[in-house]
Amino acid sequence: MAKFREFYVQPGAGSNFLAGKCLWQDASNEFAPKDVSQNEFFFDRVKSDSKVMSYDIRNSDPRIEVAKYYDCPDKSILSESARIKPILIELDKFICDFYQAKGTEDLDDGVFEKDNRKTVIDNCAHIWREDFSIRTHAFWHLFDEALFHGNDISEPVVQQIREVEDYFAKCREYYYDECERNNWDMFQIGHAHPFISTSPRLKLPKNMITMAMEMDAEMNMYTSALIDIKMHEYTEDNYVILIDENDEPMKSENLFINKSVKLSDSSVSFRKIYFENNTEEVRKMFTFFDNEDYFDKNIVQIMSEFRQYHDDNMKLVQKLTPKLYSKLND
Repeated sequence: MAKFREFYVQPGAGSNFLAGKCLWQDASNEFAPKDVSQNEFFFDRVKSDSKVMSYDIRNSDPRIEVAKYYDCPDKSILSESARIKPILIELDKFICDFYQAKGTEDLDDGVFEKDNRKTVIDNCAHIWREDFSIRTHAFWHLFDEALFHGNDISEPVVQQIREVEDYFAKCREYYYDECERNNWDMFQIGHAHPFISTSPRLKLPKNMITMAMEMDAEMNMYTSALIDIKMHEYTEDNYVILIDENDEPMKSENLFINKSVKLSDSSVSFRKIYFENNTEEVRKMFTFFDNEDYFDKNIVQIMSEFRQYHDDNMKLVQKLTPKLYSKLND
């Protein structure tokens, strides 16, 4: 029986670094060299023979990769994708129009994720091939923002949302089914639980085990800064308002970024892993991916690498957002 392991790590929390260490243990699956200036790694975050279904291999030159050509025998997915595409376009327009009417700026960038929605629309016939959750999430997370209330969404739009959720679920379930039929283990690091990013009605495999990264409010602020730094969207005073607030910090269980924790079988602490360099917390991630023996044999080196990764991130924060760095070291 195929084994399924999914670990949900928020953007900015080092998912590529963790993939290199906990999932692969070496650099053989690094798809691009490390960006030393930004302390950024680039690793394949899926470890599975199911990669033969991926979109890029499917579209490779058949004269070279005939054996890896993998098409979808479920024609209902292909016909449904043709029906769903216009609905995706309408739903994207609804989101754009709604936020435009609210005076929201930068609709093409950052949290608005218009480019991710366009990718899903352009490739809706292929999202069954691999994990598109980072893209499909762009249709759903905006509905959780404070700007939206129940009466903001008309019944026809609610129906469109349900139809799209069901299609996303159908595609992901087909992917899981193919893994089970072929006995392909699927170990993966993503950004959010599929009930959030794909569909709340998704049926997960019986042999699925999930884990999520948990953050407190201060760690959320820190990873947000890291994202801006590594995407070159920082300024020296980006975080003055956040840092000077005297309000009681929001409890971790109420943070949107921790929604995956509530849905997962287990969790690990971002603070313990990076700021405290806690051996047992790091071991949990290696154990999750069946690599505990490797961890125990290389524990000194691994903990040193985790400490170095965190120290290098902190150097970026110290240089570019010194007020945040001071707060983190109070």
